Amino acid sequence: MVLELLRPTTETPFVIDWDWFKKQGIDAELAIRSQLCQQCRREFEQGAPVEEVDWVDPNTGEVFRVDSPREHIMAHCQWKPDYITTATPLATGVFRALLANNNRPLSPVQLAQRLGRTDPETILRVLTRGDIKNGIVPVHEAD
Repeated sequence: MVLELLRPTTETPFVIDWDWFKKQGIDAELAIRSQLCQQCRREFEQGAPVEEVDWVDPNTGEVFRVDSPREHIMAHCQWKPDYITTATPLATGVFRALLANNNRPLSPVQLAQRLGRTDPETILRVLTRGDIKNGIVPVHEAD
């Protein structure tokens, strides 16, 4: 058997590996809530319940079960003009983009478009250099 080492490229899809949070002893739900817009963050701070809800993908009609903070990100936060900007730190922007995309895989090329950045190579370097950030890994590592 030949072990093939796969080096990510700008076309390699990335996802959030939720097991990474567990292994690091980090509360994933707290990490998600920290990415809410100010308005939604206030709602949860004021006692809005965190519960499982159905979310319908507006593009495909597919129904997903998600927790309410993620639903807020997908349905509300991501549409605010200041939620992801070119001034958003790159690792934070990638995390937010993946959350807004219901953690469906996105490549650095797709992320560059979503983040309004012109250089997918820079995104690739940030995602593959050193420590894993926010549990974001290439799809072949999350299998």
